[in-house]
Amino acid sequence: MNKFLWYWYRIKKIPLIEYHYRIGQYLKKYSDKFFINEKDKKFSSPTIDIFNSIDINEFEKIFPNLKEKVISQAEKIILHNFEIFGIEKKFGDSINWHLDPKTNKSWPIDFWGNIKYRDSGNIGGIKFAWELNRLHHFPKLAIAYALTNENKYKDEIFNQLDDWLKSNPYPKGINWIMGIELGIRIINIVYTLKFLNEKKLAPGHESLLAKFISIHGNHLYRFPSKYSSCANHSIAEALGLFAIGLCFPGLDNASKWKRFGKEVLEREVIRQIYQDGSSFEHSLPYLQFVLDHYLIFCLLCREYKEPYSTNVEKRLKSSFQFISQIIDKNGNYPLIGDDDDGYLLKLWFGKHNNFMSILNIGAVLFNRSELILQNAEYDHKTFFLLGLDSWKKWTEQKNCKMEGSLRTRYFQDAGLAVIEDKKPYEILFIGNSGPLGLKSLGAHGHADALSFWLSIDGNPIFIDPGTYLYHSGGKWRNYFRSTSAHNTIKIDGRDQAEILADFIFGTFYKVKNTLFYENEEKAVWSASHDGYKRLKQPIIHQREVIYFKNEKKFNIVDYIDCKASHLVESFFHFHPDCEIFNRNKYYLIKCKKAEIRFNIDEKWSERNLIKGGLNPIFGWYSPRFNYIQDTHTLELKKNVNGKNIFVNTIYLT
Repeated sequence: MNKFLWYWYRIKKIPLIEYHYRIGQYLKKYSDKFFINEKDKKFSSPTIDIFNSIDINEFEKIFPNLKEKVISQAEKIILHNFEIFGIEKKFGDSINWHLDPKTNKSWPIDFWGNIKYRDSGNIGGIKFAWELNRLHHFPKLAIAYALTNENKYKDEIFNQLDDWLKSNPYPKGINWIMGIELGIRIINIVYTLKFLNEKKLAPGHESLLAKFISIHGNHLYRFPSKYSSCANHSIAEALGLFAIGLCFPGLDNASKWKRFGKEVLEREVIRQIYQDGSSFEHSLPYLQFVLDHYLIFCLLCREYKEPYSTNVEKRLKSSFQFISQIIDKNGNYPLIGDDDDGYLLKLWFGKHNNFMSILNIGAVLFNRSELILQNAEYDHKTFFLLGLDSWKKWTEQKNCKMEGSLRTRYFQDAGLAVIEDKKPYEILFIGNSGPLGLKSLGAHGHADALSFWLSIDGNPIFIDPGTYLYHSGGKWRNYFRSTSAHNTIKIDGRDQAEILADFIFGTFYKVKNTLFYENEEKAVWSASHDGYKRLKQPIIHQREVIYFKNEKKFNIVDYIDCKASHLVESFFHFHPDCEIFNRNKYYLIKCKKAEIRFNIDEKWSERNLIKGGLNPIFGWYSPRFNYIQDTHTLELKKNVNGKNIFVNTIYLT
């Protein structure tokens, strides 16, 4: 997008009160450019207070084959071989901390405020370069050291830390641009030290830590995210500051940073996690990211006997309950909103499901056996955070697991309708009548009003598309956020909300007339939205989904009310594992052991089954960041006028 237009759209979206903050940040930023020089500054050695109650050597009792994997990954790290969003990158003798591993181009080592990090056309998507700088690999080296007592793993940590500081001289380089990146780095440093489990470090290592942590703390405190930027970024920044003050109390300003971080965390938990446990950004993948931060906050507070607000645990418990009801027995859930594979800590070696892990941790911390999924397994991250006792508690809870409350319900804050049936197998339907992301930008939202997701016996059939890419996505970014990428209705070839930029929507629809009820015979979810009232000839779309329990069928009923001619398109996206067979009046869909018959309303004048289309982009699925696979999408079309009703039926055979 043209730079002037981006700033114009951004300025229009922010409230008046934010201008004062933005101007102040601008002035501080450029004072850094001309007056800050950390090169010759002396830093006091930190008083390190890293407790470690976890004896990780015990993990071989639970994961007997894991030690080899830990050492294998640590050896790759020593050779500077990394996997970044699915890209295998060998850096050689020296790590280029500014390299985009996808394009093999490097970001400039200029003043951080001058770097045009949104300009992906020249270098690439900034996330690809930032990911390695989160230092997720440091705790893994520390775990390898704790298991083997070989100094090469510990030495590699501090050699890389020294190299990182030299390669990122404050205030230069991409790694000072975004506070969220600094906060995540701090937490990875804290847990690296916990796994090293050494109360006294070499003087040279202490001085490196002092410099690294002091610069991060000072920058985070001076440049907090506020107003329209105050979302998950602010939580990562605050946790970084809190952890510095808690774990490095001897540093200058440590107590001030801890107090500020704690205030933000306790304030934001009420704002960013709704009462029903959902995310105020209306993105399920981002909810796991936020929950990880609050779990670490709770664990650190408990470990250091630091009091904290009861609201934190209340909202965590609500979120655990919410997640347990929108996830199937195998850990699958709808990819509503953006997903960038962002994590706070990557304490696993191999396959991992972070929502399943969060539920495991919640079950252990709060004695909630109903949170453990039917096919859940005890995971690495739960062990590394909670220790050997957690395995014993988890096993007890798994063995005496009791079914939770019935999952057929409506989450008012999230706008999600959950319909579940467990006989003769698990059926999990989730309808989306939530808002479009977070106002005023809708940054991580998708134009997906009245879309739905359906899993049968732990196998997703009708899916949400995922995200694929951010800044470097271009037309792909637009597709995965578009209405046509979701199981809903599109009018006149236009999205339900206008996409202006990678993280900006121009218009916001309102979801109205939401209805949800259940009786012995059926469960019903219904809603409408006004996204197409902006058309010259306005149109209203209302959807009603009826699940008939005895017949094991869903009626997807769409009401289109208009006073002029419009093109209506309806989309149904299937998981890549599905086989689709055209039987003229219906489609037979098979996915592993699951099988359904999908009857199409005869009133549709055109239907197309498309897989992996490129012109236009259509029929794609992105289960994780920077990865796509082609999949079947059914497109139905008809030109309409007046009042119209379309009924498509899903029979569970």
